[in-house]
Amino acid sequence: PAHTHPSSYHEDIYIDPSKANENSHHFLGDLPFRRVSLYENVHWGSSSNNDASSLSYIPPSLMSKLSSMRSTLGDNMTLEEIRATTTTTKFAACSFGGPIATVTLPLPSLVLGSSSNSNSNSGSHGSSGGSSTANSSVTSTEIRIMSNSGASLCSIPFPPKIQQQSKGSSPKDSSSVSTTSAISSALPEDILTIGFTSRWVLLVVLRDGTCLAYDLRGRMIIPPFPTIQQSQRQGPVELIEANVFDGGVAVLSTTMHSALIEILDEHDDPSYFEGRHVASRRVCGRSGGDADVVDAMFNDAQSDSSCPAPHFAIVTPLPTASYASYQACRYCSIAVLSRIHTASRRPEVFLSTADNSVVIVDTISMEIVDVDCRARISAPIVSMSFAPNGRFLSCFLKDLTLTVISTSFETKVLDFDTSGVASSPPKELQWCGEDSIVLHWKNLGVLMVGPFGDWLRFSYDDTSNLFIVPEMDCCRVFSDNAMEILQRVPPATADLFRIGSIEPSSLLLDASDAFDSGSSAADEAARAITRTGLLTDAIEACTDAAVSEYDVDSQKRLLRAASYGMHFSFRNLDGGAEGSEYDITAGEEKYDASSDPSPKPVAIKFVAMAKKLRILNALRDPKVGFALTSIQYDALSSSGLIARLVAMQRPALATSICGYLSLDKSILAFAKASRASALVASSKSLSDAEAAEAAIKILNEDLAGGSAESPSSGKGRYATVALAAFRAGRVGVATRLLRLEKSVTDKVPALIAIGNFSEAAGEAVKARDNDMLFLSIMEYEKACMSSTGDTAKGNQKFLQGIVTSFPKEAFDLIRTFYQKGNDVKRLRDFLLRGQKFLDAGFSVAKVGLSVANNQESTSAMQDASQIFALGKDNAFHKTCTDDYMALLQDQDRLRSAFNSPDIAPKSSSVTDTLISMIHFVAQDQSQANKVFRQVDVLAKKYRVPEKRLWHIKVKALSESQQWRFLHNLAERKSPIGYKAFAIAAINGKQPFGEIVRYIEKVSNAEDRYDLFCLAEFWKRALQEAMRLEDPRRAEYVKSKM
Repeated sequence: PAHTHPSSYHEDIYIDPSKANENSHHFLGDLPFRRVSLYENVHWGSSSNNDASSLSYIPPSLMSKLSSMRSTLGDNMTLEEIRATTTTTKFAACSFGGPIATVTLPLPSLVLGSSSNSNSNSGSHGSSGGSSTANSSVTSTEIRIMSNSGASLCSIPFPPKIQQQSKGSSPKDSSSVSTTSAISSALPEDILTIGFTSRWVLLVVLRDGTCLAYDLRGRMIIPPFPTIQQSQRQGPVELIEANVFDGGVAVLSTTMHSALIEILDEHDDPSYFEGRHVASRRVCGRSGGDADVVDAMFNDAQSDSSCPAPHFAIVTPLPTASYASYQACRYCSIAVLSRIHTASRRPEVFLSTADNSVVIVDTISMEIVDVDCRARISAPIVSMSFAPNGRFLSCFLKDLTLTVISTSFETKVLDFDTSGVASSPPKELQWCGEDSIVLHWKNLGVLMVGPFGDWLRFSYDDTSNLFIVPEMDCCRVFSDNAMEILQRVPPATADLFRIGSIEPSSLLLDASDAFDSGSSAADEAARAITRTGLLTDAIEACTDAAVSEYDVDSQKRLLRAASYGMHFSFRNLDGGAEGSEYDITAGEEKYDASSDPSPKPVAIKFVAMAKKLRILNALRDPKVGFALTSIQYDALSSSGLIARLVAMQRPALATSICGYLSLDKSILAFAKASRASALVASSKSLSDAEAAEAAIKILNEDLAGGSAESPSSGKGRYATVALAAFRAGRVGVATRLLRLEKSVTDKVPALIAIGNFSEAAGEAVKARDNDMLFLSIMEYEKACMSSTGDTAKGNQKFLQGIVTSFPKEAFDLIRTFYQKGNDVKRLRDFLLRGQKFLDAGFSVAKVGLSVANNQESTSAMQDASQIFALGKDNAFHKTCTDDYMALLQDQDRLRSAFNSPDIAPKSSSVTDTLISMIHFVAQDQSQANKVFRQVDVLAKKYRVPEKRLWHIKVKALSESQQWRFLHNLAERKSPIGYKAFAIAAINGKQPFGEIVRYIEKVSNAEDRYDLFCLAEFWKRALQEAMRLEDPRRAEYVKSKM
């Protein structure tokens, strides 16, 4: 072995030495392929179970049964043989060389039953009923997530431990509760399939249509949800196939119902979700929107060192059942073309039919199109797989024919008959890059088929489990003890290593090898390449070949060759080709390298490729197990690589790569925060102060060797690590880190997450951010409601907390919120809790003034009076409230006494009440005396001043044209004089004599003059002016006459 790693997990694992050379290529027609054993002697996972080295993990409950069956059978069957006939293993792998997941399930009881029956017939101690008992006793299993080198990342128990809904909460959908109970009682054999999306979300689909979603740490990021809604008419849901693709999963049931499930997160464009079909529904882990799942369903595994981005699912039911019923057809298989390959940028669902055709479902318009490929397809399609570029579809037919056709179904590429080697469809049908298709049959190995019907067979006789994972440029092959890569040899490598090759790159490699061996012919060989003008091409070809190699020695050999060639590319050589790009003389003047200090493109590429190789080798190390190729690295981008390393719980390596590549500060901050989060979550032996100091040191270190960052730089990083510390139970560490956080938008949510709501509100007040303050208040209310389980108790706890623990600005904000929302009851309770009796009374009194019903108004005013009585300084307000209630009663009494709604209508004004009573006399003068007596009684009761009462009477009588009563009133001695009478008569256009009668009773001469002018009695006005001996007034009157 070239590289041995004596770790506890990988003491026998090594990266295979250089086997991918000119002698190890396999030719598929003219295309060379190679089989690279990247990891050998792999022990999958770490467990005391005797199956730890295999991809099949046997649950203890099943292992005991298998062991007892082995003892019963004697030496006839080994434990491995029994396991192979009684269990099956589901397998899934992340794209871009990511981790894998496996789960071992028991086969139906018939298999175990037949073994028991045969044993019973031979006279052993077993019985025919033993199989049923064995199978029923397998109630749980484990889903293992591991790296490509077998290192365990996490283990997920199945069925999951889902917490039931808390007391006092109400589900939004009854189907959510039934889904929860069904998951808790599920059995391992209920798992239909597992698979990863392109964002490394593990989907587990059960036979009853339930879908579970996990991240790489085993945390359930979306609660279990049904993919197909059950109806009484259809009966229980039973799936026949589930196809996991890069964006989610598509399912097909026995009743021909189907659905498309897309897994999205907060980083997706919101317009994508908004443009979904109207029949789609959203499923997420948080309440809000149109989420239809039960909140608070996650198990304890979620209390991890960091919080995943909020994921959600879009479930789109497809109208395939109605189409199948109308067309009288059945579907055989289902596949999904990724949205990155469709014109609509939405996934398209392909379903093969039993009549040798394929229908395509548009997930936006729900239009179903039959492509009518019956003339090109000889039998029903039982399995479909799309090429990585989305241009071709491989189909395996029921008659054992492999057909490759374009996704437009216009061009057939290949028909390949496999009936000569197989009698059943393959276990797996996958693409190996874009150049070939690989098929796997158990006990037959792997068959690779090229575009022109050429084929290769790779035998895997030493393993009971074999799984193929397609990639964009290769495919990974997993067995019980190894992980290999099947890949087309890159053209640069094929040309370089071809036997007898005269390519410049091959000649340069030979020259470099000769130079390393001390041969004098090396220099002349390099000069010969230089004279051809192809030295740059040779250098680049060696560099490209180096990054496509997996063996470090081969990489170094090729890079040495490229470096050797660059020594000749930077200087002029005698006899060089005239006018070539390497002729760096200008006339008679020699080239001076110091005049152009910038490196040449070939040197820049060499450095970049060397960096890439260092990163790829670090990723492929068995301790990491990230089997990434050069092409995948370019497609993934640096930021995507960092995100995936953090998801694989490798934050230290992610941080190192960020510094090595000098990535953007935001990416570096993300990696540092993840590394610090992992530290505080795992360093149980350190004190809070030591753990906080270590985390701060990680966050502030400068990987580029410059000055350390200040604690105030790096928005949100301290809050991120503080959240991780809190979830790990390190509250003291979280508190220390949050003190250093300067970003309010990050600090406030972090404080809310750890339960420091009042402190979060205080920080929002300091920043004068009302949005954050309101968020703190609302989250505190949710916490109070969920902690008590009772709405009334939760509301009391919330109001008490706002009054006693939160800043004054929070009190004012929530009061304004209740006022704007017209929530009088909560506003009253809130103000009473804060001992704001005056404001509380006002809020209730306003309700009493606004309602039309007298009984409700009186009740509200009584409450307001009682509230006013609680305050020492509210006597006046209580008196006014009591008087108003008495006035309402008097108004009601008057309406009843006079049997008219026009007298004393509902009003909060004593003056308006008195005026309405006097107006009523104009309608029924027979009750004038009685009404006027009631006017005097009310005026005395409500302490109306005498002068004010007289003004009220004058105004009311004149407005209602009751001049006789006004005349009689004027006969009495008036406390307000007679000017008001005169004005009322003038405005009422009374006769001359009546007006003059009132004016003459006015004692003030100037008032009489003004009144005569107002009435336009100019002669009398002139007389008054003469009496006043005022020439100005006299001249004014004369000008009007």
